[in-house]
Amino acid sequence: MESISEFIKSTLSEGAYKFVLSGKRSSSLPYRRVSFSLLENEGDFFIEKLTDKQAFHLRIAVNEAADEIESCFSDFTQINAWSRISEYTAKLSKKGRLMTGRHKAAAAPKAQTDQNRSKNYLLPDNTVVPPLVDMGVMTPSGAVRKDMYDKFKQINRFLECIDDCIRDENLGDKEFNIIDFGCGKSYLTFIVYYYFSEIKHIPVRMTGLDLKEDVIAFCNGLAEKYGYDKLNFIAGDIAKYDMSEPVDMMISLHACDTATDYALYNAIVRGVRFILSVPCCQHELNTNADFGKMSVLNDSGILRERAASLFTDGIRAKMLTYCSYKTQLMEFVDLSHTPKNILIRAKKALIPESTRQKALMDAEELLGILNTEQTLHKLLIERKRK
Repeated sequence: MESISEFIKSTLSEGAYKFVLSGKRSSSLPYRRVSFSLLENEGDFFIEKLTDKQAFHLRIAVNEAADEIESCFSDFTQINAWSRISEYTAKLSKKGRLMTGRHKAAAAPKAQTDQNRSKNYLLPDNTVVPPLVDMGVMTPSGAVRKDMYDKFKQINRFLECIDDCIRDENLGDKEFNIIDFGCGKSYLTFIVYYYFSEIKHIPVRMTGLDLKEDVIAFCNGLAEKYGYDKLNFIAGDIAKYDMSEPVDMMISLHACDTATDYALYNAIVRGVRFILSVPCCQHELNTNADFGKMSVLNDSGILRERAASLFTDGIRAKMLTYCSYKTQLMEFVDLSHTPKNILIRAKKALIPESTRQKALMDAEELLGILNTEQTLHKLLIERKRK
């Protein structure tokens, strides 16, 4: 009998483009059905999660599909999947035995070529979003410009990552406090504010932090122009920022090198509930690590550089788990059309002590192999010792 993981990976490798999960394991679970549909023209999977009254939508990259389907199956007893020639089934018996099968598809569901723009994107098409107009993504009448539609999708992708974090959370009526570390002149800060205040109608207060005084003056001018009175920008260093004020969500997009570590550390110390961070320019391990036990990397600077970046984010993820965060590393295309980056998404959770300690051991084992230190690990261990 194959495992559910083997079943999913096997069907995907055979070209499965549609998955439907059904048969809730408990009546208390929120979704009655979840479907995954490959968008052939866009190269993503579109997810639809249905409750009795609502439909929730999300997009993920193809290489994330296997893990996401397996994770969702923990709430269901049956999967039906289709490729162009076969239908696949996996079903849990009452005794928990997994039964799988396949047969020729008599009437496979039609593959989707793309995703309906106005129905499924969080940002509404044909509705004026002032920051998007200033970015040149929208016309003054609110229509998305054809040559900017990729950027429109990328912005929505980031909002979907946020939406997926908070969707099933009880946020209450209090003001939701967000801090954006290393905000720069990015309009994404303004769009996140728009998402909370205008789309979700959640009372929000948001602060952007950056080192450059001219950037802060520019951003505060835009906030005043848009009438975003609960959005303000201040000049300051992430590493020295006051950690006394409670914060619900921390965003850090492209904070350079160890600035990402200080942003994550600041969020952890505050006990921030939600963290979304896209690191960049990761020089620390590339410069300081001893790759002697990994000589295969020595012949290529680009391999060493990329390995160092992946090791860095792996250590960060483990340290977040150690600090009781449910953590995901997700592929994310940034807003500048540069190569795909990793998005670190973390949510405060009850993590078993054994899992926390195993995560710490994993991080320290890698650091031992590399014979070096990493800033987030160092900051957290020094704080523990005080």
